[in-house]
Amino acid sequence: MPSSETKRKQYVLFISISVFLFYAINQSVPSGYSLGATLLLLCSAVYLVQNPLPALTTEEKISIGALAAFFLAAVLNFFVHDNGLPALDLPSRFLLAIPIFLLLIQVPPRQSWFWAGAAVGSYGAGGVALWQIYGLGLDDVDGLTNGVRYGGISTMLAILCAAGLLWARRDNVAHPWLWRAVLVAGMISAGYGSLMSGTRGAWISLPLVFVLFCLGTFNRGNLYRACMVALVTLLAAGVWYVTVPNNPLRVGYNQAVQDISGYMEDGNALGSISGRFELWRAALLNIPEKPIFGWNNSDYRARLEQQVANKQLDPHVLNLAHTHNLYLETMLRQGVVGLLPVLALFIFPFVFFCRRLRAPDSNVRILAIAGTSLLAVFGMLGASHVVLYRNDTLLFFFITLIVLWCCMRAQERQVSAAASSLFR
Repeated sequence: MPSSETKRKQYVLFISISVFLFYAINQSVPSGYSLGATLLLLCSAVYLVQNPLPALTTEEKISIGALAAFFLAAVLNFFVHDNGLPALDLPSRFLLAIPIFLLLIQVPPRQSWFWAGAAVGSYGAGGVALWQIYGLGLDDVDGLTNGVRYGGISTMLAILCAAGLLWARRDNVAHPWLWRAVLVAGMISAGYGSLMSGTRGAWISLPLVFVLFCLGTFNRGNLYRACMVALVTLLAAGVWYVTVPNNPLRVGYNQAVQDISGYMEDGNALGSISGRFELWRAALLNIPEKPIFGWNNSDYRARLEQQVANKQLDPHVLNLAHTHNLYLETMLRQGVVGLLPVLALFIFPFVFFCRRLRAPDSNVRILAIAGTSLLAVFGMLGASHVVLYRNDTLLFFFITLIVLWCCMRAQERQVSAAASSLFR
């Protein structure tokens, strides 16, 4: 029989390959995000049967509790609303994330496989954008699922590659310049995909992401150089915005202004943003009636039809599948009972990662930057899309959150063990 150390190495290799595959084919293969996630879930089932559960920190117990609480809230609403078994399909992913979390706490992937997967996945995202624009002749890139979700994931892949550049140092890899070239190419590829998607909901998080990168990297020794890099980056972005006609940012801004002014002045709800405004107004009208458990699906549809007939709402609201807002959608369907776990999933891990932004170890800081950036991007994207109620964005959020947290905790344990050995 193989020794325990050999078995652990086999698990590490399998988990690392699974994590790499999750990112590498995430946006370039139909349902590609499912393969890596499924492999991790199967591995967790095997590992947790053979090994005792890990000792959890208070932070990890809170995070796992939030995952379990959302599923339990969905089960409670299932009985309250009688919406049918499909209503439990997506909430079950929250529960299935827990064994993957318990697995990676004990056996995290190699960081090199994670960063490599993010880079390769970025190439795939950029390749899809090129194919849809120049091959299919589309004006906006929708990816293989939906433009907003594709754009959000592409934005996050670009940010991961940017964080990976900080990791690609000689004390982590043998050929740092090769790694930097790979990650820069990934950042450009995924950034291109994000721009071509026109996903404004993800772009509004970038100023906060910039601040998080600054908090995690600036110190007295590199302050001047870091400020110069930041200034040059902002100037280059400004020059590009001003000099390139009809660039996606300008087009998106002009479209947003047109939609908002049309809605405010004429009540036109047919635009992308104005349609969302009308949906949000509908939600805000109806949430106060059932704030605890929310609305049954058929009852809410009937209420909207009644309000349209009474001319309280524009008829366009009946043509849209959801509110395009994670928080309002949760309040509508599950009430405050469902909203609290969602807020906990964003707020508590964000705070836990923020605590490490000034950690003494640089690798811990880099992973904390990536973790806070993930929560910032998806938390703000949730204001314009139901990101936790779609398979691709839901799995990307959970897997990335778990991988970053578990790699960061493993790094902290390694630093602590090294420090302890010095005093023996």
